[in-house]
This record gives sequence, structure tokens and C-alpha cells, in this order.
Amino acid sequence: MKNLFTLSMVLIAVCCAAQVDTVYHLDSRQIKKYLKPSSNQYLVFIQMKNTPQKTMTYIWSRDVRMKRKNNTELIEIEQKWYASDTTQARYLYSQMDAQDFSPLYHYSKMTRGVEAYDFYKDKVVGSDSVANNAKKGFELQSKPFLNWELDMETFPLLDLKAGKRFAINFYHPGGRTEPKLYEYQVIGEENIHTIEGAVVPCWKLKIDYNEKSWAVFYISKKGREVLKMEEDFGMGVRYKVKLSNSIPIR
Repeated sequence: MKNLFTLSMVLIAVCCAAQVDTVYHLDSRQIKKYLKPSSNQYLVFIQMKNTPQKTMTYIWSRDVRMKRKNNTELIEIEQKWYASDTTQARYLYSQMDAQDFSPLYHYSKMTRGVEAYDFYKDKVVGSDSVANNAKKGFELQSKPFLNWELDMETFPLLDLKAGKRFAINFYHPGGRTEPKLYEYQVIGEENIHTIEGAVVPCWKLKIDYNEKSWAVFYISKKGREVLKMEEDFGMGVRYKVKLSNSIPIR
């Protein structure tokens, strides 16, 4: 009997460890609790492994706002990517439903042109109300998904706990890869030390893209912010670090 009881407990533990939360949209309670209007900036640093002395550096500004339109609560996120190489600069504007973070609209402007999309429950289409939209006429039928351009705001809204795994249906609007489930796992905890000497406990959320590529996001437990990201993409490494003081860039 004792052996049977032990075996049962082992099977239960294995079953629980294998459980993955499939995410097509976010929990409204998590959104209300953790997502606040904010203005954040990140230093993005890329270093190639074969030429470590040559680097690429960017500043990303990300502003989160709450808005009410036609009696609907919306979330707006505006991104401005600054780079010394103007071909790498970008402007992005996104709207999401405040109840579940599902995308409603996405606009991006780069040197190669403008792309704009409208989202519905079962499809995404190129917006026909935006001038010179390179994606006019685009249409993709799909299950609900989350906008992968907003991963930095998405991860803090997950039900983060030790060992938890999430299969998130992500999609880059207009991307070549259709929406699909990507698995992320909370692999542990780590303290980050701030400039002021404070210690910030963080969850470590990891994705393995393949055998050689991966990324780890450090998300503060209390404030629920991505404070740092480390990514190995094979040929190089990329870091994103939240700045403690924003730079007033026009």
C-alpha cells in the first residue's frame, strides 16, 4: 500500500509538472492588477560572436495608456525605436481590448513603408483606412492570438509562479510565420541590484527557440516589469535593460 501511495504521488507530481497553460488571451484580473499607465525606456544592446568589438545599440521607448472609445475600454501602447542607423528606427502603435489584451489595431512605420492592421475574432486584415498601407488587401484567418510586438507588456500579466509553463499563441502582425503556440517556462528566481542599491526579486521566464537559441526575461515580482532580457540567437547575443531614468527624446 505504501508503495502504491508513493507511486501515486510521483505520478501526480509528474502530471502537474507537465501541465502547460495555453494562452490565447490574458486574464482581466491580471491586467487590472498589474498593467498601469507608464513610460519606459530600454537600452537594447546587440553583440555578434565573431566580431565582439562591433555592436549595435538602440533606445526603445514604450508608453502605455488607457483609453475609452465608443464605451469600450482600450489599452494603447506606443513604441519608438531610436537607432544610429535610420533603417533600424521604427514607430509602432497598438490598441488592445482592456478586458483580455486581444489586439484590435496595429500600425508600424519604418523606412521601407507603412503597415496597418485591423483585428477581428477570427481574422486579421490590412487596414483600408490608412494611406499608403503596404498591407492593404492582406487577410489571415486565425484563432485568437496575442501581438508578439508587445511581449514586454504581455509577460508581466501572466500568472507567474515557480515551474509554470505557458504556451502562448503569438503572432507578429503581417509576419511570414502564422500564429502558433510558443512555450515559455518560469525556470527560477533571481535578484537584480539597482543603481540605488536596492534588491529586486525577479521571476526568470525562458523560451527555447531551438537547440541553440533562447531568451530569458527577468520580471520583477512586485512591480511586474521586465527589467532585463538576455537572448542568444546563435550568431550573437542581445540584451534589453530597463533604464532607471528616461531620456527626453523627441
